[in-house]
Amino acid sequence: MGIDKSLAHLSASDSSLSKKAKSQPSEPANNVQPEVTAPETNVPNNAVSSTVVEPSASQQVPIIDQDPAELELTDWCIHVFGSFLSVYETQWEYQYGSEPSGKFIEFANSVDSDGLNRVLMHCHERIQLGNSWPPQMGELWILKDSLTEEELLDSRIRVLSRTPVNLIEKWLVQNKLYDLKRVAENKLDGLFKKYYLEAKRLDEKGMLQTELPQHLLAANSVKNLNDLQREEYESKHGKALNPRIQQILNARK
Repeated sequence: MGIDKSLAHLSASDSSLSKKAKSQPSEPANNVQPEVTAPETNVPNNAVSSTVVEPSASQQVPIIDQDPAELELTDWCIHVFGSFLSVYETQWEYQYGSEPSGKFIEFANSVDSDGLNRVLMHCHERIQLGNSWPPQMGELWILKDSLTEEELLDSRIRVLSRTPVNLIEKWLVQNKLYDLKRVAENKLDGLFKKYYLEAKRLDEKGMLQTELPQHLLAANSVKNLNDLQREEYESKHGKALNPRIQQILNARK
């Protein structure tokens, strides 16, 4: 089923849903059951009133758990649903039906165009790996915030070449580059995903620090304490020997 046909079908379903929603207000007045006069008894008035007020199970008004706002079918929701339908066709209809459900409308309203393209890219990657079935609803929520394999590869190249474009990649360059450059190639992909997820969790918790304190040496610096002391001395006295050491050398002459 093509995308144009899918969108037309969904638009028609939208209008039918709207008509159905408008035709479901409350039951007509003529369906009200005639009031039945209860026989006179010696039951107290308060007991009688409590018995009459409580309706039977068949007469209770059904409670709608779903928010009515979630049932509003927008053009964007139709576009999102049709995009997946054009990828999976009959398999998408088998799993999600021919019309968006309330849960899918909620998901569609939570993604923008970039998020939709990311999820569609995940779907194409899954198909290339042999998984031709569409992701379940819970997976859709996860995939919209997860990097695709292509995005992870591009990020890994930037980190290894020390050209980060965001704070997560900058943190990886500062803290994980040493390990990434020394791991075997067949383990590099898994290790980078692990480190990237760690950086993402720190960023979500507000604990991602990329500004190094002043005078803090790198983890694998070639400078040692003697180098630092020599640089400190040269900054104060230049290249001349310490006067005390000069006196010792002069005494040996």
